Amino acid sequence: MDMLRFHRFTIGHAWTSDYGCSDKEEDFHWLIKYSPLHNVKRPWEQLGHESCQYPPIMLLTADHDDRVVPLHSLKLLATMQYILCTSLENSPQTNPIIGRIECKAGHGAGRPTQKMIDEAADRYSFMAKMLGVSWINQASSLIFICICIDVVIHQEKEEMKNRHR
Repeated sequence: MDMLRFHRFTIGHAWTSDYGCSDKEEDFHWLIKYSPLHNVKRPWEQLGHESCQYPPIMLLTADHDDRVVPLHSLKLLATMQYILCTSLENSPQTNPIIGRIECKAGHGAGRPTQKMIDEAADRYSFMAKMLGVSWINQASSLIFICICIDVVIHQEKEEMKNRHR
């Protein structure tokens, strides 16, 4: 998420062949344009709409992830909270911007089933809350939607793997 400094942390240097390296001037100019950390703006100032805000955001990370180190998510969260909420009386940002940090976990492979269940419960609870879903009346619909989302995500991951082969 910090596309200008990712190569300085753990295995990030190995990604420079994919993303470029901000130490090179030409790469820097491309990276700064899409680096999430460096493009957090106040949408209500940019678009001129007083009620414009970011959607609800929940960033997921793990405290022992050595591939995508947690500092990326934590820096983005801190930057968003600072820029969007510094002046709460002037900020229309009411949608939550939160992080979920999995403790004693890495990049994802080999996680215990209970940790996967806990994360899924948190993700789906966040989505349900943000969508205003009623658990009592629409629980089966929500489960169906969540399963569909997981299937689509799994299919996209498989397609990405196949493209890189």
